[in-house]
Amino acid sequence: MQKLVRIAFDDNIIDITDLTPFPFLLCEFLYEGDFELMKQDLKSNSKFIQEANKIEELIKFLPALTSNFVVSPFILSEFLSYLEEFKISFSDLAHISLNGIFDTVLLECENRNYKVAEDLIDFILKIDPGFAPAYELMGSIYIEKGNLEEGKLYLENALKIDPWNVAALSELGQLYFNQGNFEKAAEMWKKELELSPNNYVTYFMITNAYIQNQDYTKAAKILEKFLNRFPKSILGKYQLSSIYKCLGRFIEAEGLQEDILRSTPEYSSDIEVWVKIMFENGKYQDVQTFLEKFISENPQSEHFKLLLIVPYIKYGELNKAKEIYKQMQEKYKWYIYGLKEMLKVNFTPDEIKSIEKVLQ
Repeated sequence: MQKLVRIAFDDNIIDITDLTPFPFLLCEFLYEGDFELMKQDLKSNSKFIQEANKIEELIKFLPALTSNFVVSPFILSEFLSYLEEFKISFSDLAHISLNGIFDTVLLECENRNYKVAEDLIDFILKIDPGFAPAYELMGSIYIEKGNLEEGKLYLENALKIDPWNVAALSELGQLYFNQGNFEKAAEMWKKELELSPNNYVTYFMITNAYIQNQDYTKAAKILEKFLNRFPKSILGKYQLSSIYKCLGRFIEAEGLQEDILRSTPEYSSDIEVWVKIMFENGKYQDVQTFLEKFISENPQSEHFKLLLIVPYIKYGELNKAKEIYKQMQEKYKWYIYGLKEMLKVNFTPDEIKSIEKVLQ
């Protein structure tokens, strides 16, 4: 043990050593900040309690002192050396929570520091071999690195421990889908829906899996179930209409199309498909009225301004169209392609040539 500094507060003298920060680390990462619970678990470890008491004394005189000063970055090798120095075993830590250290793992994954994350997950699983989120995250890491079979095993282990692990079900479904096992992918995602029935996107993922298998009857049933829960979804109606046509159910398909034409989008994810259908039916003014109001109320969705170019050109408001294009073309290059596709559908080749000159 190396003495680093001596601090005097009135009659109190506190010797800070290279071991003093450890109670902060342990409390932050394995006790969710509960200092008293940590001390209770380690009350028989006099060496540790001595350092913990120093910290409590310091905080009395320096109330702004928090773990934020000493716990970042978290280095596992240092943490393990502290455990060894204090002769602390996992069995001594009766009331720990793994949430704090797991948050660190998530941060390392976000920064793509996968080796560090893997080491931390191994550490977590040594403490608690039944911690399902660690298996799920390790599975994700292996899949991200291209080790699909190893990733699959970890995801399956996560589900053996916790059949309600929605993230593992979702990822395993995606793995099966990417491998062309569409029926198995749908099976995983249907289990996910049982646990999270409001998970909007999962319905479409299952639908896509059944379409890949050309099982349009099952695809229709999933979307019918979806529309029972989200009856105002234009995207759901549009896709179900397409599937009904594949099944020869043309009257029902037409009914959904008419329903869409009488609707306005409730969800931003419905806007593009709604605009497409409205343009196909010549309802340019309805689109213009809706989009101008929507963008005014939702300025964070300004990329939808590009869709206004079509009705503006249709009604001869070329300056407005040109101004929007100038504003948006650099910021939303990814959206320009979709706009060009809409121009192809709604204008003749000669008109498009003229329009391109205006938009240059």
